[in-house]
Amino acid sequence: MPLTPDELEPLLRLALVQGIGPQRLSMLVGTFGDARGVFRASEAKLGTIPGIGSELMGRIRAADLPKARSETRKALTQLERRGAFAITPDDPAYPKAFRTVTEPPYLVFGVGDLGALERPGLAVVGTRSPTRYGRIAAERLSFDLAMAGLVVVSGLARGIDSAAHRGALDAQGTTIAVLGHGIDLIYPSENRELFARIRDRGLLLTEYPPGETPKAGNFPRRNRLIAALAEAVLVVEMGHKSGAQHTVGFALEQGREVLAVPGPILSPTSAGTNQLIKDGARLIASAEDVLEELRGVGWSALRSRSPPPAAHRLDPALPLLSHTEGALLEILSTDPLHVDDLARDTGISAADALTTLLHLELQGLVTSLPGKHYCRT
Repeated sequence: MPLTPDELEPLLRLALVQGIGPQRLSMLVGTFGDARGVFRASEAKLGTIPGIGSELMGRIRAADLPKARSETRKALTQLERRGAFAITPDDPAYPKAFRTVTEPPYLVFGVGDLGALERPGLAVVGTRSPTRYGRIAAERLSFDLAMAGLVVVSGLARGIDSAAHRGALDAQGTTIAVLGHGIDLIYPSENRELFARIRDRGLLLTEYPPGETPKAGNFPRRNRLIAALAEAVLVVEMGHKSGAQHTVGFALEQGREVLAVPGPILSPTSAGTNQLIKDGARLIASAEDVLEELRGVGWSALRSRSPPPAAHRLDPALPLLSHTEGALLEILSTDPLHVDDLARDTGISAADALTTLLHLELQGLVTSLPGKHYCRT
């Protein structure tokens, strides 16, 4: 079971000390037994821990004073209001995959359904600045793979991460987001709605304590946990210099399969993925390609769960359509239809239908007619 407030309070006080970080937290608790043991330790013994100098030692001492206790209780109240939990390696709910990584996190914060950890996962990662092709490829593949029963794992960053989470959620599937900051923060801020959807229908995890802001160094470290939670890592659009390279490295280190979606040879955002394929990564052009790869490494349970018939192969030379765009095109014909009828038949709002129809018109696939009527071009 997750830690009770009384069990978590001293551990959280220690975790919140500036300069401790997940790595030193694990080292301190491993050396002194628990957080209370750390606070009781003499300066001489604390000084034997690498990186614990006089300044950090002073902060640890201050964390055992009434002011720090009061601030920690406030943080605990905020966590409880958010429905968040905290677990350690002593807890049966602790992610089994985390036990095998370099420097397993001692304290894991989360919100959502821990049951998501019991199902096979696929990490979907890539650039934070994708092209339209990459964004839709990530969304479509994640949709189809979630329909087939996979849990989509990513990092809730801009770009490919967000597209992957949305695709899984749109399929009524499950997705896990591993954060590079505290569970009480939403980053980037535009992902507020997506954060809420994952909280309600998936799982958010982080090794960083409440209040920890997004720092550049947090994300490469976070990526080892993304790779650990997946049977394979699928890269969708990645330049030669990309944070996704860290996830690929961790995947290889942990014995995970690396898969990649090909892209146009002149696109800088596909240079990294195309290179991965040249280096031996499995080329992925459909959800079925991913399922075949996972079946090959032992996930036979997926054999009876194929992606839906609407799952199409990806062709970098052709414009890709989102599921909403595809749904509208299936209804449209050369006979004009009013936007309200299209919205009703596809189950989306008229405003969303108008926005999507504009995108289709710009691609030359739809023609707009007077009175908000549309037909296939």
